[in-house]
Amino acid sequence: MIIGKLSDTQSVERLHPLFREAFEWLRANAATAHAAGISPVVLKEGKLWANVETPQMKAREEQVLEVHRKYIDIHVPVDKVEVMGYLPTSSLKQVRDAYDANRDIAFYTDAPMAYVTIQPGEFAIVTPEDAHAPIIGEGEVKKICVKVGCAF
Repeated sequence: MIIGKLSDTQSVERLHPLFREAFEWLRANAATAHAAGISPVVLKEGKLWANVETPQMKAREEQVLEVHRKYIDIHVPVDKVEVMGYLPTSSLKQVRDAYDANRDIAFYTDAPMAYVTIQPGEFAIVTPEDAHAPIIGEGEVKKICVKVGCAF
């Protein structure tokens, strides 16, 4: 997991050939992102897109860990703080929902080993090695999740 500021992404952009395009789009659109429900915003067919969401956040003890195999996520809360749980996928033991290849997601009930707080204007990158429990907090949050294809 990588945490940083949207205003300072140059070193992170070197880690994947599509990160620069993703961060340029985020910087240009995070504050005025399309309304939820008009998702996904396709940036590069099958390789790079953004979901704009307004989910109801959950308490730490209610949220479960999720993992992806085909895509890297870049999470960006737009209008309020989001907390995210973290556990390396190599430590997962308690499967709730087995991996669904069509949705590229599996869920686990293991407890996170750490929690991070992500402010508006910041991002969290999670890779297939990072089990994560997003949208922890109170109330509704407007957020963007950019999906970046792992194979390039």
